[in-house]
This record gives sequence, C-alpha cells and structure tokens, in this order.
Amino acid sequence: MDFEQAPDDFGYVVFDRTDRDADARRFYMIAWQSTLLDDGAVVRTFGRKGRWKRVLTTPFPSLSAAWPFIRATVKTRLRHRYRIVESG
Repeated sequence: MDFEQAPDDFGYVVFDRTDRDADARRFYMIAWQSTLLDDGAVVRTFGRKGRWKRVLTTPFPSLSAAWPFIRATVKTRLRHRYRIVESG
C-alpha cells in the first residue's frame, strides 16, 4: 500500500510487533471512521496483545485533511519495527 496519497477506499491498517527477546507483543490499528458530530475521525487503537487497549479519536473534516496525520503515524510505526498485517 502506498501512503503518499490518500486512497478513496482507505479504511484501516493493522500493525503487529512481536519480539521475544524484548518481550514485545504489541498491536496498533489506525482507521478512518465516520462520526455523528464530525465528518470523520482517525481512530487509533493500540496496546499489548491480550491486555487492555487504548483508543484515541482525532476528528478531521475529511480523509484528505487527515491523511498527513495518518501517513506520519504509519511511518512512525514502521520505523519502530512494526509490520503491516492487514489493511482494508
């Protein structure tokens, strides 16, 4: 998936980071979802697998306005040795 430009059908990306030596079993999901009060929001869900997760919602007027934020988040996750396991 190319993250330079926002695709019209972007829905979500799921990341995984498993490192037995560092005892790291983490996941991260970033999604574009419609909301009741705003046009849409970037929803980030993350945490340790099998434990409590954290959910953060950031409203944006459109996917194109949110795309720089999504792209920066994806690049950060990849830099932190996460791998993409699913997208839609």
